[in-house]
Amino acid sequence: MKASGGPLDALVRNLPATSEPPIPAWVGDFVGPVRVAGRDTAEGPIAVGTRDGERFCLISAGFGGARAMDILTFQQRVVEAYQAVFEEILRRRAQNPVRFWAFVPGIHDDLGAGLDRYMVFNAGRYGAYSAHFGSPTSFGRSVPTASAVGVPGDTLTLHCLAADETGLPVENPRQIPAYRYSRRFGPMPPCFARATLLRAQPDGPLLLVGGTASIIGEESRHVGHLEEQARETFRNLASVVASAAGDPLPDDTPADDLVPLLAAFRDLRVYYTRPDDREAILRCVEGCFPSLGRLELLQASLCRPELFIEIEGLARPPRRPAEN
Repeated sequence: MKASGGPLDALVRNLPATSEPPIPAWVGDFVGPVRVAGRDTAEGPIAVGTRDGERFCLISAGFGGARAMDILTFQQRVVEAYQAVFEEILRRRAQNPVRFWAFVPGIHDDLGAGLDRYMVFNAGRYGAYSAHFGSPTSFGRSVPTASAVGVPGDTLTLHCLAADETGLPVENPRQIPAYRYSRRFGPMPPCFARATLLRAQPDGPLLLVGGTASIIGEESRHVGHLEEQARETFRNLASVVASAAGDPLPDDTPADDLVPLLAAFRDLRVYYTRPDDREAILRCVEGCFPSLGRLELLQASLCRPELFIEIEGLARPPRRPAEN
């Protein structure tokens, strides 16, 4: 595609790399004006804010001073932030958490004992989820989708979109569920579904797709190669859409045959690690998502340092065969 002025460029929103990036623009279609409040936990203040829409609410929670915290303090503060979110949801009409975003300062900083900050974040999230959703054996039926990326600054921020209906977790057959990752990725695994399907929305089903990257099984693929990582990520996105539609994608599906599945996406957010990759990313995306209405680009650190790109989005999936 052209470096500028092409059809995709009209859809692009470039987001600044800040300590508290905005939530994806599509969330604003479902929630209303902001109301911010403070809440004190046993260990210190967790700032909590809310937005309410007709069928959705957004709960945000955060705390500062993250980089100065030791392992146990940071882990406990993460637990408290999730608890604050869950407590606030219970006060609202939309009480089903369906999508989380986490912006983690210094996500790969070494905290000692062989752990980086993302691993400790995962341990805190695992504990909070076990308390809220029940035994980890139930995670496959209950945990929402999520994204977690690294940001500058010193503030950890969580956002949770909750709905008035229970979401259906959706997995990608090409990948091991994140909550079953091996201990190579930390003492407690990351807890999220690949996507969450909302089936009872007025305009048809919605698929909330979490952070998706060039991972097969639990292994990163195409290390050092942006375009190959992008293509593998697109295949994973198509596989999630097919899984939500009840029609798993054969792994040998030609690349051109992925486009009808990728056409389900209306909004995308692309996280990328290297500032000079923007134009190459746009060339990769061009033509692959024919129904796209918005594309956000945000430079951030990803959960695995060898990955160059991660994509999340909102899709209108094909109906399951039984629904046709």
